[in-house]
Amino acid sequence: MKKAGKVVFLAALLLVMTACAAPQDAAPDGTAAVGAIFVNDAQELPENEKVYAAFADNSYAFALDAAYVYFFSAGAEVAYAGDENFVSMTFGADLDGDTVGAEGVIAYAREEHGENTVAGYFLYHDGEGVYFDTGACFARTEITDGCVMTGTDFPCRAVFEIRRPAASLVMVCYDENREEISRTAYAPGELEDYQTFEMDGGVAAVEMIACDADGGALETTTLTPEDRSAVICFDGGGQILASRYLRLAWPE
Repeated sequence: MKKAGKVVFLAALLLVMTACAAPQDAAPDGTAAVGAIFVNDAQELPENEKVYAAFADNSYAFALDAAYVYFFSAGAEVAYAGDENFVSMTFGADLDGDTVGAEGVIAYAREEHGENTVAGYFLYHDGEGVYFDTGACFARTEITDGCVMTGTDFPCRAVFEIRRPAASLVMVCYDENREEISRTAYAPGELEDYQTFEMDGGVAAVEMIACDADGGALETTTLTPEDRSAVICFDGGGQILASRYLRLAWPE
């Protein structure tokens, strides 16, 4: 199940989440990991301290060069689930035959003279919110294409892909004769995650072209009424790339 499947799962959870007034109303056992965060080592962190996520709109967020995932029950009728800076994410992955957890892909931009290493920490929840302890790294590795980091306290598997960040996205619409109808450029950071673009009946196919700063094509994805979604990765302020999941909608 790819990122599109996660939306269905989280949409069901949102029916439960809306009953929650505050994250501290019914805190889970603070000793059990509720998630994992993968932090680029170039990110400055305090030593041996708890770093807490901000909480708003029923979700937790870390303003770091990092990717993270969490899932926990905060009471009989309240649950929280989310992830950030994963290109794709599956909750409930069967990681080793009988363990349920999370599995996802992280896009990473290597720097020629950088350390290019990432540290993994488990996330916990206490009376103040969701946090990780900078003195309790469970794994650290140099990032290469296809390398994997796994966690056990919160069962998870993060696969890293080396990518170049897109500086722009060009959307080219074609008719059934492959004649160009329109061409529109977007700044990736101005797009919404899960944004939907409405197509008219004359559009038979769309090319999503991720471009570098010089306008060169990094990746081209062709979308049709049978294959309607694409993901674009871009610089969100660090080496762990931000991403946007985009979808096209054709008339039924």
